[in-house]
Amino acid sequence: MTISFHGAARMVTGSKHLIEMADGTKLLLDCGLFQGYPKETDTLNRQWGFKPEEIDYLILSHAHIDHCGLIPRFVKEGFKGKIYCTPPTFDLAKILMLDAAHIQEWDVKYVNKRLRARHEPEVDPLYTTDDARNTFDYFYPVPYHEWHKIKEGIEFSFTDVGHIIGSASVHLRLTENGKETRLTFSGDVGRYDDDILNTPEVFEQADYVLIESTYGDSLHENTGLTTNKLMQVITDTCLTKKGKLIIPAFSVGRTQELVYLMNKLQTNNQLPPVDVFVDSPLSVEATEVIRDHVECYNKSMQEYMKRDPEPFAFKRLHYITEVEDSKKLNDHKE
Repeated sequence: MTISFHGAARMVTGSKHLIEMADGTKLLLDCGLFQGYPKETDTLNRQWGFKPEEIDYLILSHAHIDHCGLIPRFVKEGFKGKIYCTPPTFDLAKILMLDAAHIQEWDVKYVNKRLRARHEPEVDPLYTTDDARNTFDYFYPVPYHEWHKIKEGIEFSFTDVGHIIGSASVHLRLTENGKETRLTFSGDVGRYDDDILNTPEVFEQADYVLIESTYGDSLHENTGLTTNKLMQVITDTCLTKKGKLIIPAFSVGRTQELVYLMNKLQTNNQLPPVDVFVDSPLSVEATEVIRDHVECYNKSMQEYMKRDPEPFAFKRLHYITEVEDSKKLNDHKE
């Protein structure tokens, strides 16, 4: 068995890790998009380091674009195998890949307009929305904690890693020449004090562990402090200064955490009487997916929902899905 790394090694995006077995079977862990390298990104996303048509299986740890974002191109360029992930990851990956495709299509229109003006060759997007949809039939969702046999000599299971909804560590039992090797791929590891999701689970001993280390040398502050700071900023900006508070937030995870925190403030009669707008169609879709997977919530969230079954909805909260409604916010005088 050999392992080669084709992304997310000495960098934090483009997760792709290839396992090649002695019998020629090729198994890919994640198929992520490179992001954040202005000059090199497009080139990195068009060069694999392997041939997609030669890969037999893909196991996906979670739905963030730097882990799943190249799957449509992977399939477009010849992959015909199965893609394994958890059910929430499949639901989330569908909307995130379609969103990524839509962005690429629009970006290419802008780029090609400039290229035409300079009489230079036009470029194609990495993939289109049709390419993204064409991947859905390749997915095989598998629940946490069940060992699944891919073929003779290759088994895997998922444990919850608490990073985003559906995120998992991948545990492999690989047998060659009568010897079993246990390999764990951590995926992205969540925090131990998450408001919504479970704490990363303990897993069985492995012979080798491939582990992400983005925040390996960092200590995150207590979530209670975050709630207090949020309340302080809302009060200072919206009541004292009579202003508007704008909070940029990732569509998956951060947005739902903020909405949940404000929901709890509202339940405790602490939230000031202000309108709250989630101005992002992708955030709205992601929230619906998270609503559908209550089984991934931690015990604290489950207990809270006995009092409030709608943790992502409260009075004066508005989800924006239409462009015109988003534009109207510019004229909002409150």
